[in-house]
Amino acid sequence: MLHPHLETIRTRLRPAGEEDVPRLYDVLARLGLHSLPTPSAFAEQHRQGAEAQFAIHTRPSDDVIGFSSLQHLNRAGHIQIGIFTDPAVSKLGAGAEAMMLTVNYAFATWEHVRKVYFSTTEASLRDLGRGMSLVPREAVLPEHLFFQGRLWDVHFYAITRESWAESGARIVDRMVRGLERRDGQRA
Repeated sequence: MLHPHLETIRTRLRPAGEEDVPRLYDVLARLGLHSLPTPSAFAEQHRQGAEAQFAIHTRPSDDVIGFSSLQHLNRAGHIQIGIFTDPAVSKLGAGAEAMMLTVNYAFATWEHVRKVYFSTTEASLRDLGRGMSLVPREAVLPEHLFFQGRLWDVHFYAITRESWAESGARIVDRMVRGLERRDGQRA
């Protein structure tokens, strides 16, 4: 049985609220990965299709380094993950831990979820690190997204519940046990 852990010794996910919208907009604007509407239009539509949204904090400083979300849950058992971290304040590995916590949350929260999907372009693919070699790429849509004056290939990746149960969940449990040893309590 999976537990929806929200923190490790280095990273904590906190449900994001309306007060986080300006910071999320700022992170997305600085990353330059998406064409964004005006801040007011973004604030009106930012939760559309979202099942869960989290502010990503580093521990112990509690600085917000980015945001993760789960959206577009469907009857086929698919859900999409989005994760955006500010490299100017993000510590090495914090984004990967936040991604693992968010994926684990999806599988632990919705028993019918079979696959967690995410997509990226080659512009940010290299920033995702070597761990991407462990995640199967399911599709590439050539020249699918027009952004910053050019067409980009969009790469789709999926993590299945079975593969998560075999390896990912165990890694998250080890990260959480490190927190329990330090704090003497369950995360």
